[in-house]
Amino acid sequence: MNIRVFRKAAWGALAALGLATSPAAGQDGAPESAALARPALAGIVRPVGQGVDQSPAGSDQDLAEQARRQVSVEARVGVTPGLSRPLALREAILMALRANPDIEVQRVAVQQAAFDVNRAKGFYDITLANQFAYAALRNPAVNPFAGADKNGAVELRSAQNAFAFTKPLMTGGRLGAEVVLARQDTTNIFAGVNPLYTSQVTFTFTQPLFRNFRTDESRRQIELAKKRLTLSDSQFRQRVIDIVAQVQSAYWDLVFARRDVEIRAEAVALARIQLEQNRRFVEAGTAAPVEIVSVEAQLEQRQEEFLLALENLTRVENALKSLILDQRQSAAWQEAIVPTEQVNLEPVNIPLDDAVRAALTKRPEMEQFAIQKASNAIDAQFFRDQLRPQLDFLGSYSLQGLAGTPLPITTNPFAGGFNTAVLERLNLLSAGAGLAPVVIPPPANQTPSIFIGGFGTSLSNLFTKNFYGVRVGINLSFTPSNRAAQSALGRSLAQDRLIDAQRRRFETQIESEVRNALQSVQTALRRVQAARASRTAAEAQYASEMRRYQAGESTNFLVLDRQNALSAARGREIRALTDYNKAVVALQRAMSTTLDTNSLTVKPSNSARPEEAAPDVEPSP
Repeated sequence: MNIRVFRKAAWGALAALGLATSPAAGQDGAPESAALARPALAGIVRPVGQGVDQSPAGSDQDLAEQARRQVSVEARVGVTPGLSRPLALREAILMALRANPDIEVQRVAVQQAAFDVNRAKGFYDITLANQFAYAALRNPAVNPFAGADKNGAVELRSAQNAFAFTKPLMTGGRLGAEVVLARQDTTNIFAGVNPLYTSQVTFTFTQPLFRNFRTDESRRQIELAKKRLTLSDSQFRQRVIDIVAQVQSAYWDLVFARRDVEIRAEAVALARIQLEQNRRFVEAGTAAPVEIVSVEAQLEQRQEEFLLALENLTRVENALKSLILDQRQSAAWQEAIVPTEQVNLEPVNIPLDDAVRAALTKRPEMEQFAIQKASNAIDAQFFRDQLRPQLDFLGSYSLQGLAGTPLPITTNPFAGGFNTAVLERLNLLSAGAGLAPVVIPPPANQTPSIFIGGFGTSLSNLFTKNFYGVRVGINLSFTPSNRAAQSALGRSLAQDRLIDAQRRRFETQIESEVRNALQSVQTALRRVQAARASRTAAEAQYASEMRRYQAGESTNFLVLDRQNALSAARGREIRALTDYNKAVVALQRAMSTTLDTNSLTVKPSNSARPEEAAPDVEPSP
């Protein structure tokens, strides 16, 4: 048999398979990206001898069909064979925004900051208090004017209810009101009324005039809480940008990993075909047995590369799943993710100055520095105010009411010690001295009529405003050195300088990040161009080598070498395209245009309703 004719027939299918994904195998002038988007083997093949028909394939369609069957039976840890899930990039981003635990953690942190604002405002809530007290006393008394009974005791029983109202003011002052109602029963013989009903209303007002007038601790805490809420909103936005960028990078890594597995699987299939053909050559006596050994060694090497690519696919796929799934029990962990988008080459043309300016304007970190500076200004204002003297205005106004039941008096306590004989003798002496006789008035209760009654009368007397009290005053205190406030103010001013230094350092970091990101984009673009040229040249070399081999002018070693070179060139091209897309993602993150590019809007929190304050991310219309 003519060896050239035999080799021509044997390697026809191999040549067709090897060029199936190149533009040369299709129409002239086809886009180069089509070679990457249309793999020759649409799937993953199993190790040698495991469920694959080893007979020579009649066409590349047959080989592709075998590869598709292999995809359904190829096992990976935690992935059900044959179970797949098509996934677009935007769908992956939206899944991450809904389910990523890191975003949920930051969302809860914002909600907590909103509750902190409400808690700080709670200082100005009205305080209502009510106190009821009952007392029973039995006191000994030896003074004849103490009003004790015949046993030398004075009993007193009282019941009192006090209601208080307090309202801190935003000016640093405090407004208060107190209503006290009481009833008192006594055995004191000198008591004009029993029981006695008293009522009293007191209004108090205090207002700082120097220290704590412009600001005080409560107002400081409210303003700081508001700044912390704004800061948490900015941190939420920053976290969203980071997660979206991570999802994009993981998605493109998965696109590369799947394509890399396909390239490795295609190389394994080519080696198998060549091994089978060489066995036939040896059986026909047209090739030495060593030709089989060399191809077997090459097949095992390619099989190892395929297995490593398969492991990398699993790792990359798990990395993406960890970003877009919220629970480890999710059924999606059992599915193979099949990206529906391919790496593409969209030129990025933005001047360096514009990119840096955008980063300095939009980066959440720059906003956070401004918030920190504003928070420190609040502290400085408060500590500067604490250096002032404490001068407070104090004022109170009270109304009182009283009522009771008059006691019936049958004897005059001051005349109880006079008997008739003594009184007559006293009057006789008074007459001799030309004085009027002593007349002991009859016992009578002299309680004014306006005080006779119960609680109603007491309240009526209160509202007549006839019985009132007014008090005004000034309270002054001053600490000459006040080292605590001076030190706190000095530290706050130093903190302001520290924030400025940190901001300048970060601006320099932004400059470096943007420059590096732009350089990475340009480098990746040139790598893509070089890799495409390399892949085109490798395809041409492989086709030429196959023609020479079919003509009997080449060797098995050279064909294998061209196959390896072609597989490596295809891998470099898809790697360069992937790196370009990831470099664009990194540039968008450095410029903080990730949300705008992906048409996403961060909905700010609502501090008025902390339970609904959690921010969210919505797709832009």
